[in-house]
Amino acid sequence: MAAQLAAALRSAGTELLFGVPGGGSNLDVVGACEAAGIRFVLVHTETAAAIMAGVAAELTGTPGACVVTRGPGAASAVNGAAQALLDRQPMILITDCVADGERERVSHQRIDQVPMMAAVTKASLRFGPLDGDLAMAAVDLALSGRPGPVHIDLDPTIAAEHGAVANDHRRSGDLAPLRPLIRSARRPVIVVGVGTTSLDSSRRTPFAAAMQRLLATGHIPVLTTYKARGVVDDLGPNAAGVASGATIESPLLADADLIIGIGFDPVELIPAPWSYRAPLVLLGGWAIDDSTFFGDHLAGEVVGDLAELVDHLAGLLSPQWEHGEARRHRTRSIDEINAAVPGDPAGLTPQQVVNIASAATPPGTVATVDAGAHMLAAVPLWEANGPGQLLISSGLATMGFALPAAVAASLVDPTRHVVCFTGDGGIGMALAELETLARVRSKVIVVVFNDSTLSLIAIKQKAHDHGGEQAVKYAPTDFAAVATGCGLRAERVADAGSYAQALQRALEHDGPTLLDVYVDPSAYPSLFAAIRGERSVRIAE
Repeated sequence: MAAQLAAALRSAGTELLFGVPGGGSNLDVVGACEAAGIRFVLVHTETAAAIMAGVAAELTGTPGACVVTRGPGAASAVNGAAQALLDRQPMILITDCVADGERERVSHQRIDQVPMMAAVTKASLRFGPLDGDLAMAAVDLALSGRPGPVHIDLDPTIAAEHGAVANDHRRSGDLAPLRPLIRSARRPVIVVGVGTTSLDSSRRTPFAAAMQRLLATGHIPVLTTYKARGVVDDLGPNAAGVASGATIESPLLADADLIIGIGFDPVELIPAPWSYRAPLVLLGGWAIDDSTFFGDHLAGEVVGDLAELVDHLAGLLSPQWEHGEARRHRTRSIDEINAAVPGDPAGLTPQQVVNIASAATPPGTVATVDAGAHMLAAVPLWEANGPGQLLISSGLATMGFALPAAVAASLVDPTRHVVCFTGDGGIGMALAELETLARVRSKVIVVVFNDSTLSLIAIKQKAHDHGGEQAVKYAPTDFAAVATGCGLRAERVADAGSYAQALQRALEHDGPTLLDVYVDPSAYPSLFAAIRGERSVRIAE
């Protein structure tokens, strides 16, 4: 059973298995995967294991793999599975269970894991002894249509799988009905989203080539969502900045006469109204069938092979934007973000933390970004020149993402530098994985924005003044001391000069480093206002 599952994963290109095993079938899976050439990486928490598996899938276009034990292990993996579901990451989550033959006798650790996981996966199935076809069907399901996690509950006492593995074929589409609308556009704006980073490995190169041909047709401004950062080179003439549903991208979208989403999924946007007057056309590898977010603004949706759709689009567009329009918009946005600082900051500003790191690290460095106020600076200011150079939890926006993501990114490609941007709240949720980072000797620099506050929640709290300081403030924590105890190099810094020097030492060190950076939280409200403007009130409610 375990050998057939391992063979199915390996044939799909999987090279890493993350997990916290128990006994029984868990260890069988670990052994079978290692025998098949899949490296097992032991971590501390099941949530982190599932996040690592999802990130590995996002970076490689092959299924991620995660194995955890029954009961508490499965329950702990739910958040990581939900992250993979909403960030469209193909992943196989494997659990053992209380066997059918023992359910009447055993109540210890017995929970009904299949329906529990059904809410956060594409499918949740209990499998008996597997044949190769059934194992491959589960892997294919994770990859097909809208990619996502598939849960497999292994029970060696049942004769066959319980529940069907349904096919999830791509819906075909045709641009023909939308040709007049596209041809008539003179100021089109393209928004590139998560669907371009969820492509399987065989579709990535054709899509990248098609995008290059599209961008060569004229001076079309391109916005990228958080998940799609780097799909369009920040140094290229088409890069216009970030799209998140906030107000900072509003001037450009308000000037558009057509908005074209390529792999654009509303799961990526903050829940503010979409109110742009220009018609919206969506081109994607899957249908947006779980949301009516765009309402009457959606003029049409075409589902199919993205490379083919993009090539067809390129033949229809006749943009008349002035040369440099995209660059002017991006520069204006970056200037507004960098200007959103207090007059006399005590400690580093969030913008300084990101800008200094971006300038110090070599091209191609991967940044992982946790949820929290610091992401408002990290996502738009980190310079990304290729896909996979910025990783963030967007659809679920879970804290505790950045450190496991950094571990996964460093294992997928050990030759690349990785910078992990995390707040004190996020690192607190994943502290145990510092030992994982030290053990695998990944060349990761963990940068903690330390202000002892849930700063993003504190901004939202001000709209209602609920809970007071006790709802958002932590006691000061020496994360450098914690990291040292886990086997990392670590330093504490409180000014720009010492931070830049510490980064240089970290880059020269053959192993992981944690930099505990004192950040002035007074910069966050103005940063929040610069990016989200009036929409910040809606988000706080």
